[in-house]
Amino acid sequence: MHSTVIDQIRTRVWLEEIRALTGERTTHALARQLDPESAWIGLGGVAHQSKWYHYERGTSVPSVSLANKVRSSLPGLRFDLHHPAWTLLRKPSPSARTIRRLVHRMPLMWQRTLTELTETDFLFKRINVGLVTRYRLAEFSYLDALLLFELGRRAAFNTKWDNFVNLTFIILALPLLYISDPLWSLQDKPSQKETIRAIVQSMRLSGHHLKWICFPEDRLVQAIEMLGNLQRLHLLKHPHALNSHTQITRFLAQSLGDNPDEAYARATSAFVRESRHSLDLSPNALGVHPYGQYFWQCAWDLITSKATNEPDASV
Repeated sequence: MHSTVIDQIRTRVWLEEIRALTGERTTHALARQLDPESAWIGLGGVAHQSKWYHYERGTSVPSVSLANKVRSSLPGLRFDLHHPAWTLLRKPSPSARTIRRLVHRMPLMWQRTLTELTETDFLFKRINVGLVTRYRLAEFSYLDALLLFELGRRAAFNTKWDNFVNLTFIILALPLLYISDPLWSLQDKPSQKETIRAIVQSMRLSGHHLKWICFPEDRLVQAIEMLGNLQRLHLLKHPHALNSHTQITRFLAQSLGDNPDEAYARATSAFVRESRHSLDLSPNALGVHPYGQYFWQCAWDLITSKATNEPDASV
């Protein structure tokens, strides 16, 4: 079931960040350190562990109380196992009452941003610095931004079609702005692809018409990797740059850029293309021409060949 896939993804990332912070690789060692009460004593006084192995297999999700307990033990833990976005991704067609509850759980600034998003025209067709500034995205996590734009997209479906189209493509490209988020940085490529497919499936299951979009996750995963390379190259030249979440987010947004003639803009816009069966969208809806695989590869080749001459980016 779709909800099971979502639960497996979030539990997997949660465990991976915990392993990174504790240095413990085995599930038994994690449980012994963070949740010793979960062990049970069998015959002969031998301690056994089962609960955390269920987490490892993805057959169970840690409770809110356990997640809070682990977070208090590991202040550096960033991944939010029980973020409201997971509720929406697990059950993409909730009641209006459930959505109100999800919104109420978010910080006041986030709620105000959602109000602004739904009450005004959304004119952004691609990720850029203006988008980051307007909607305070440097102050949000990936899950914050995903929930924000997805709720805005749903609200716009019957009222503001242009907003709906623009928000759809921003959401699909959103991982490029948060490549350092644990959801992307702590997963390998196959797991990243699985996560992308699951998020897109949630958007489809919401009933807000995504089926006419062809979305090759291979290109997005490649784009995430290339953005990481650009960030590392920038830090080699400017070791003291990008020392805050805000600076990193603005750097990534500026790297994506607004100009479709720039190599990086070509490369990062090419992964979204119009379905050949679509009657609802035109290339103009993307803000840039939907380049094919040839132009995509040419753009990345150009970036790779000039990697050592990567231009400065203001932050």
